[in-house]
Amino acid sequence: MTNCKLLIAGLGGQGVVFLSRLISQAALLAGDNFITYESHGMAMRGGSVTSQVKIGNYRSPLVGLDSADMLLVLAAGEYERNRHFLRPGGTCLANSDQPLADLPQENLVGATAIAVNHNLPKAVNLVFSGWAAQHPAFPYSFELMQEAVKMMAVSPTIETANLKALELGRQMAK
Repeated sequence: MTNCKLLIAGLGGQGVVFLSRLISQAALLAGDNFITYESHGMAMRGGSVTSQVKIGNYRSPLVGLDSADMLLVLAAGEYERNRHFLRPGGTCLANSDQPLADLPQENLVGATAIAVNHNLPKAVNLVFSGWAAQHPAFPYSFELMQEAVKMMAVSPTIETANLKALELGRQMAK
């Protein structure tokens, strides 16, 4: 069984909640227990949004200070706002074209530019997750994330676009 505490941070409209649901779907497919919590901040497009996913046998959905195994950042500005949740030795992966304090370059990806350049501006979260799924600390494989995308697709058109975005992210990890 997987045991991992994740905090996903970004801005309203970036798909933070969708990404947490996608990871939860992967947990479900893997047969893992999980619990989630969403905080919509200003509850508007562009406001801070966080989502917490705890995979394993937990009773509370909240990830405490210095306890997240992974911090997934969809908006670079949210790194500073949420880095205190990451445990010592935890892994932060971030969507940023610019260096971020204390993060190695290999933990950064320009998912926004990739999504926009491929005419998938609403799929930044999927590009990011395709890339993140290649990281050894990420709880689920790329293939399991693909299956989760297929399960969640509301139409064949959406499924195709989402799988394309996921694959673009995977290609960035190579």
